Amino acid sequence: MRSIVLAGIIGSVLLPSAAQAAPCTVTDDLGTYGFGRAAAIGAAGEAAGLWSAPTTHQGVAGEDLVITYTPRSTASATETMVYTALYNQVSNPQAECARVGADGVAKQVWVSYRCRTGVAPNYTLLVR
Repeated sequence: MRSIVLAGIIGSVLLPSAAQAAPCTVTDDLGTYGFGRAAAIGAAGEAAGLWSAPTTHQGVAGEDLVITYTPRSTASATETMVYTALYNQVSNPQAECARVGADGVAKQVWVSYRCRTGVAPNYTLLVR
């Protein structure tokens, strides 16, 4: 009887459970963006591997983007391109890029970001 109890104790101490080994994910509202933009940003972030299961909810001032992600406390070694805000699809691509970037830092989806300007003033969100 003692050997069975002892084996159970040793096993639980030496073999961490799957919950302890796996990083914790969070489902949270990233931010509110223009109508139609939340879905585009959500799909782009999912394609970039930054989050999963993006959903949108209609609000008064736009659409809320809800994502599931693993919070980060250290910057990635390389930049990841999230999406490009095109000037013919967004009234102010630079402002949208900066807002999504800052929202991601605030929620710890990424640690830092930059908005790179492109042709005819498009802005690409790059994160670490």
